[in-house]
Amino acid sequence: MKVKLAGFTVFSLVILMIIPVYADINNAELDKTTFTVDDKFTISGTISDVDRLMLVASMKGPNGEKLVKNVISNHDGTFSFIPVDAGLIFKSQGEYAITVFTENQNVANGIIIKLNYEKGVASVLPDYILELTKIGNQNIDETKELSFTASITDSEIPQVEFSLTNQPTGATINKDTGVFAWTPTESQSGGHIFDIVVKSGPLEDRETITVTVNDKPTSTPEPVVKEPEPVAHSEPTATEELGLAAFVDETKDPQSYVDRYENEASYKKWFDDNYSEYSSIYQAVGLEEPDVAEPEVKVKKFGICGTGTKLIEGVCTVIEKPNMKPWWQFW
Repeated sequence: MKVKLAGFTVFSLVILMIIPVYADINNAELDKTTFTVDDKFTISGTISDVDRLMLVASMKGPNGEKLVKNVISNHDGTFSFIPVDAGLIFKSQGEYAITVFTENQNVANGIIIKLNYEKGVASVLPDYILELTKIGNQNIDETKELSFTASITDSEIPQVEFSLTNQPTGATINKDTGVFAWTPTESQSGGHIFDIVVKSGPLEDRETITVTVNDKPTSTPEPVVKEPEPVAHSEPTATEELGLAAFVDETKDPQSYVDRYENEASYKKWFDDNYSEYSSIYQAVGLEEPDVAEPEVKVKKFGICGTGTKLIEGVCTVIEKPNMKPWWQFW
């Protein structure tokens, strides 16, 4: 007979006689490791008792897909389910589980077969766990090589392959040995985030790491300072006496050193601690220091002027009085 369960058809066999025995599943497996939704697959195996017993295969998908099958074991303790149409169970991409157990056995003690379904193809997952050994974040200086070996926690797992995703330019990993190598250039300072990936069949594990490339001041040989040609009536400047600082690369814009000094506290401290013989970063890189305009100070003018005059803007100025008539002329 046919029974509807959660939108899927469940086939049940009419049991004419059930023998009250207690047996467990010894093993269960599919007849193929990879197949499409257009194929059929069979579940078979053995139980620990040769008497006939009903077995159940419960199949569940990542989005609630369900399918249940029943079968009676053979007299020799073997069993084989009727072939299952893959299209009945595989509806969504993701991981599926098939649990096989006897009618008298706890479901948790049954045999579990896991499959991964993706792009129309179902693949049986191995019964081991694929896991990368933790690598952690890394630090390296510019132009120095960074090298380490990626590995897995279970070295017995066969046919593993290593790879990278979103890796910086120049970074490589040996797909068989897991040896990672990268020598960052002078233009690759900063943080680089990418994944170390390992695969074994349909199984995959990955770790996201950050590699920080340190931008250190360019170290150049001590420049050869030539004695300046004598110049009449001129005194040598402090820059001519000391020369450019040892860290200055003459192919670079000297203003770039000034910008770093003014904007990076660690760089300012490094310069002040190691090049105190220079009066400023400008002198060390061969630049003239910018002129700082002196604020205009207004000086209040003062003084004493004679009768009939007044001090206006530093000048004694005659103050004209109105011509007044004597009082008797008003009458």
